[in-house]
Amino acid sequence: MTIAIAIRTGSAVIFAADSKVTVPGAVGIDANGEPQWVDQTYDNATKVVHDRSMTLMAMVAGYATIGQIAATDFISTKSLDFGDSTDEGEQDGSIKRLVDEMFDRKRAYWQNTKVPPGDWPGPTVLLAAPLPKENLPRAWKADLEGESPTVSRILSEPGIKLEGTYAQVFSLLYGYHFDVVGSFCTELNITKEARLEAFSKMKVLRPIDKLNLWAMPVQDAIDMAVFLATVQVEMDRFLPGTPACGGPIDVVVLQMAPRAGIVTYPGKRPHHPRVSRLD
Repeated sequence: MTIAIAIRTGSAVIFAADSKVTVPGAVGIDANGEPQWVDQTYDNATKVVHDRSMTLMAMVAGYATIGQIAATDFISTKSLDFGDSTDEGEQDGSIKRLVDEMFDRKRAYWQNTKVPPGDWPGPTVLLAAPLPKENLPRAWKADLEGESPTVSRILSEPGIKLEGTYAQVFSLLYGYHFDVVGSFCTELNITKEARLEAFSKMKVLRPIDKLNLWAMPVQDAIDMAVFLATVQVEMDRFLPGTPACGGPIDVVVLQMAPRAGIVTYPGKRPHHPRVSRLD
């Protein structure tokens, strides 16, 4: 799976993701006529990319492929050059067309299998691009799982968005773990609605509430994104079961000053397997 961290500050968006990737395969049909699913994991995937014009960056969580091609490879071959005159509507339209094109590629593969459309696997993709006309970074979430894609705006203001497998990071930022709180409320016979209301009325600040992301410098936001991703990777390493996350953390940054642009900070690079990574 993935740990994917997106942080928006007042003038930048930072994507950070681990390197372990899971890809699905339908290997025949079982005795009940159902597809037999097999997961394959790899340890050196790059889940953060930019397009050829370097004005769109993307981060992939969940299943990494659209059909038989990696979603990151597909995006890296495109060029969505957002000029100074581009407005929000034009930009949203370009993003929607890109997502539809990705889904068409996925559908072209899966419609020739016996897998029902509702079970077609697909990635969650976070996207970010500058709006030069207003000197603003903008971000979107695209969900390509199932039989139709969805696209929505995210991080309209500075904040943190988590995707993939993030239970430990969520606990660190929000002060509670889903399963622990759920069990606690079940024992006390507290409804979900009452729990949500209680959380909304808390008088104590959580760590996420104390962060001044508007003013956070880009380097500090990069440090924080890598820290959060590393927390999840290390907890997966020490907890029982097969780790869902792992490997080096790759980072890509969309910054608006002094001019809009994308900068990559890879946590790894291709190398000969018998040569030290440090050489």
